[in-house]
Amino acid sequence: MKIFKAKKIIKIALVLAIASMVAACGTAPENGNGETAAPPEPAVTTPPPPHQGMIPPAVDPLQPIQQTTPPDEPIPDLFPPSGYYFTLTAEERAAYERLVAELSTDAFYGLSPISVAKIYIQAGIDGEWEAEFIAHNQESMRMTREDWQELHEVDQEWSVIESRQSLANWVFPFLDDAEVIIDGDRATLHFYSVPDPEELEFDPDFPGEPHVFNLIRNDRGIWEARFRPHAFDVE
Repeated sequence: MKIFKAKKIIKIALVLAIASMVAACGTAPENGNGETAAPPEPAVTTPPPPHQGMIPPAVDPLQPIQQTTPPDEPIPDLFPPSGYYFTLTAEERAAYERLVAELSTDAFYGLSPISVAKIYIQAGIDGEWEAEFIAHNQESMRMTREDWQELHEVDQEWSVIESRQSLANWVFPFLDDAEVIIDGDRATLHFYSVPDPEELEFDPDFPGEPHVFNLIRNDRGIWEARFRPHAFDVE
């Protein structure tokens, strides 16, 4: 039995959840030869899930939310196990709990860009929408707190929150191994998702889909997630 049996149901349920959870991320483009190239300034900010045909590109969170009727009950977690698990270290967990309690990126002081990215993602997984909002560099943020809360509430109407951890287990378990490129007060993390089993059938060496995560160091020297909602959003 194919593990992606529930594709059509998941497409509807998770599109807004992905827009919220990975708003600061992106995919690496290809060069003219069709090969993956790491750009000096990543352009895509919302990565696709590990299985490209499974969920359509996330909606633009700056546009008004489409008023559709949610299901009577949130759609259950239909992601198959990835074989990997996205988790925080003890230090990252302590900083995450401080972020949730204080709602201040002072909790990120002294942390690496990778650790900040992981804490931001964990806030999305747990539905801690205020902590997720605060984790952004506010100068790059183009949504209000109320807008962010509304997206969170819509996500919860459509799908159970457990699906966020399952999705993270596909997209982010290798984030600790990301290549970190720092240019002044900008940081870009280049990493891969868990390889799609269907892709591996054609290419046993397929590394997984490439992704990027963008951060900004604020005037206090603290790394924060960079908000870039638009695909191919170039300054």
